[in-house]
Amino acid sequence: MQHTYTLDHWDDRSGHRLTWKFGYRGTAGEFGKIDVVYPASQRGDRHVTEVRGDTVPVTSFMGWAYGRKPSLYMAELSVGGTGVRLKRNRWAQTKAGRALRMQVAGREYRYLATSARHRDRALIRNGVEVRIRRHGSGARKKATFTVLGPVDATDLALAAVMCGVNTRNLTRGGAVRAVFSRSLQWLEIFQ
Repeated sequence: MQHTYTLDHWDDRSGHRLTWKFGYRGTAGEFGKIDVVYPASQRGDRHVTEVRGDTVPVTSFMGWAYGRKPSLYMAELSVGGTGVRLKRNRWAQTKAGRALRMQVAGREYRYLATSARHRDRALIRNGVEVRIRRHGSGARKKATFTVLGPVDATDLALAAVMCGVNTRNLTRGGAVRAVFSRSLQWLEIFQ
């Protein structure tokens, strides 16, 4: 059983640029509307991405700000108001080894890169895979979910929230770029 859902990118650039909002929204079949917002809020140097919808649990991801999105650094995930422990091996050499691991509602999930660039990711749990592809540019930007297996609202909420998270550390090349970027930010602090 395979289904495909597409969310369209949107932005709200009204007001001061620090208050601009971005995200994805659309309808995912029987799950109804899904809305992804980043940054939904800011807490110091950390940004929050939030997912809401007709049937999906309210899901938020908070991490060290990288651009408009939170990163995996100092990250916290909440699904339906319950905190979720995140684990990853930042020293792993393979994409599978670098996967973000989480346990939600008693189920083990892995979120991993499926290509060298940031566009292709997959959320996997026993019997279910949600492949996420971000494509297009400008006003035509989209996030497409290809669902394999008996997916539920929690699976879609997790996949959707990760569209609003900077996950480049899931690849070795992305992790190297992140280290250089963070180093430059620290240098600016001390000048």
